Amino acid sequence: MEKATIKVKHRDQLKKNKVKVLRQDGFVPAVIYGGETNTNNISIYVNDVEFDKSLRTEFGKNTVLKLEFEIDGKATHENVITYDVQRDVITRQITHIDFFRVSKDKKVSVNVPLKFEGVAPGSKRGGVLVKKLDSVVVSAVPDKLPPFITIDLSNLQVNEFISVGTLDQSAYEILTNQEASIVRVAAPRLLVEEEETETADSEETAEGSEEGGSEEAKTEEGSSDSANESDS
Repeated sequence: MEKATIKVKHRDQLKKNKVKVLRQDGFVPAVIYGGETNTNNISIYVNDVEFDKSLRTEFGKNTVLKLEFEIDGKATHENVITYDVQRDVITRQITHIDFFRVSKDKKVSVNVPLKFEGVAPGSKRGGVLVKKLDSVVVSAVPDKLPPFITIDLSNLQVNEFISVGTLDQSAYEILTNQEASIVRVAAPRLLVEEEETETADSEETAEGSEEGGSEEAKTEEGSSDSANESDS
């Protein structure tokens, strides 16, 4: 698991005008929570540039951050992952961050992105690649969290799919529905339409044959009846 260290500052409950000033100076209000039931939430503020740099790893928001700060003149730190980042709708600037405490022996549940590799043979045959999921929820201790999960498309044929339950889960647990489809190769629309047309034509031909047979049978019966009348 990728780790990064950021120096942050503890803050008491600030008035709205002071929070506004902090944001103008490039600092973002944040809160640390979670962990043991008797652990209090801690309010801090973070330099938005340093925070952004810390997440520029392949783990992104799942990077374990060591937040260093002082409370009442005593140095302390918290190991966290970024749970939520709120942004301004217009400017996209970060307005608030939620950090979740983690420890090396406690499992956490996070969204892990899926990385698709290879070319599906079914696509080369005209099939349409349909991606249903772009991430799954993974439960693991921080050191076992993967930056992403690779989905190999190189064996996927037309009308075949890959579900969550087929993924390797030896190093972690995937909490997403095991039966959920991740990706599939749908049959080409033209091929499906042709097959439906051929089926419909076959059914019509079969029905026509049956009707023709019935008419012939009626004709034969009529001929037999005429012959019998002539004999009498």
